[in-house]
Amino acid sequence: MLPGDPRVLEIGAGTGLVTEELLSRRLASLVVVEPAEELVAFIRDRLRDDRLALVTSGFVEAPLHGPFDLIVCAAAFHWLDPEAALARVRALLRPGGIWAMWWNSYRNYGVGDPLADAITPLLESIALPPSDSLTGHYSLNAELHTRTLSAAGFRNIRHQVFRRERVLNRAEVRSLFDSYSYVRLLPPAQREDLLDRIDAIVADQFGGQAPNVVLTAYYSAQSA
Repeated sequence: MLPGDPRVLEIGAGTGLVTEELLSRRLASLVVVEPAEELVAFIRDRLRDDRLALVTSGFVEAPLHGPFDLIVCAAAFHWLDPEAALARVRALLRPGGIWAMWWNSYRNYGVGDPLADAITPLLESIALPPSDSLTGHYSLNAELHTRTLSAAGFRNIRHQVFRRERVLNRAEVRSLFDSYSYVRLLPPAQREDLLDRIDAIVADQFGGQAPNVVLTAYYSAQSA
């Protein structure tokens, strides 16, 4: 159980979407660790709150002082070395403190997501990030994450997957895939060709309105 006014640490805040949500809750303080200076500046300008402290650093080596009641990481843990990161998490949590991590997966092959099934073959020759593969998102490997958390000494490990179904139009699908780092890093001509082929799939196979499944994998565990 968390105290009424917990001390919270967030790892890898990005643009601060989760940070903003955390600040809307009752908490004593929120420390955010983010290695990108421009993102730290963005959060500092956008979210002004006396409870918020920003640290520009990688997580494992960051100058942090616990204990924290809750440590969270949204869609960023795959960039960390699990063994070193979880050892640091445990060192910073109070006894009985909570660790939580989660991801959203927007391309889910073979789970009743026809848009993902149609687009996935187009990605076979593209280098995907460590969070993704052709057949499944890293976050959905519950056996791997449960085993990793257990080996790191956590207890009361919980795992949930939330499914949301929606419909996207051509512009929304194009914007979604254009936002992915592995697409943005392609040479301009290759990137536009891929996006044009995705757009054609949405137009030709789905009449411009494509069903899309979003899976959110959530894990929590308790420090001994």
